[in-house]
Amino acid sequence: MDAAPPPPAWHALAAGGSSAVVSRLVTYPPDTVKARLQVQGAGGTAMMYRSTLDAFAQMARREGVGGFYRGFGGILLTVIPANMCYFSGYEFGKRIAPASGGLAADLTAALVAQTIAGVAFCPIDIVKQRVQTQQVLAPGTHISPLAAVRQVYSAAGLPGFFKGYGAMNALWLPWNLLYISLYEAAKRRVYYWQLGRLPGAVTHTQTVDGVSVRSYPPMQQVLPLWSFPVCSAICSASASVCTHPIDVVKTRLQVLSNRLGGASRAAGAGGTAGAAGAAGAAGAAGGGGGGPAAQRLTAWQVCRQLHAEEGLRGFSRGMGARVATMSTGSAVTWLTYESVKRGLTRWGQQQPQQQQQGLASGSQLQGRAAAVEATQ
Repeated sequence: MDAAPPPPAWHALAAGGSSAVVSRLVTYPPDTVKARLQVQGAGGTAMMYRSTLDAFAQMARREGVGGFYRGFGGILLTVIPANMCYFSGYEFGKRIAPASGGLAADLTAALVAQTIAGVAFCPIDIVKQRVQTQQVLAPGTHISPLAAVRQVYSAAGLPGFFKGYGAMNALWLPWNLLYISLYEAAKRRVYYWQLGRLPGAVTHTQTVDGVSVRSYPPMQQVLPLWSFPVCSAICSASASVCTHPIDVVKTRLQVLSNRLGGASRAAGAGGTAGAAGAAGAAGAAGGGGGGPAAQRLTAWQVCRQLHAEEGLRGFSRGMGARVATMSTGSAVTWLTYESVKRGLTRWGQQQPQQQQQGLASGSQLQGRAAAVEATQ
């Protein structure tokens, strides 16, 4: 296929920001359910939900629609620039990828996108999960994104916002490598299938030496709009199933490490109501005077604890909610991203034509004015 010229950098920023808003509106409820399922039972907390459907039913009955969107406004303000970073990295990765294309180019785009976006997403992920899981860790209490930021900082300082960064990349780097390589391969399959259904799409030109050369239209001009959500949903679901055990460990590591650390510091300082609410049961264990030093959990410790408590089944906790979240979110995100980017590309192509038409019209008006002056 003939490569289309790369779009301007601001196209990725605009399309990425738009996709963040639309996708979060759709995926935030199942993402909240997934996070609660993954942390329930950890650190002595109660098992509130029996399954994904039970979690949806209980939250809807007890908390209403607002429970599914706990902390949504504050999280959205940070997700927009993070999404811009991700898609800018994706487009930059495609530009510096091997010219031969194929799997090597797809893996390069995935690697660059995750590397750039990971620094922005890790703090957002930690704050979001603390807001979403508060009902599990301390039933009957709520926490705002700003309060969650304060609690994480008071518990572990700035490094607390990057707790689980290695585990996060251990999750999202394989996920992106799987997803983007599958997604780009799926788009290529649809592209060549679509070419066979469009007569005249492939043109043949004869060179001076008598060699026939085929010219293929750019992929963005051929792919139907439905191909983006369909390819994205299937590939995202596949990558999510493969990487789900890592996501369980990452979620528990981020939530429980800051929770236990916050409990220790809150106990040493006298334990304010907000810090005690975030600490949950660990706050009571901290005592009243000089609590123990903040407990530092590792991914390996979380794995051993989870396996001891629930066996291998524990590593699949919340898989249904996560697959629903990721497949739906990816479909909405990439449909919005590709649609906005396609619209911006067409708008950019129309600008020179409109300018030329404007110049031509101006020249005609000047010619008529000169003709009128000549007759006078």
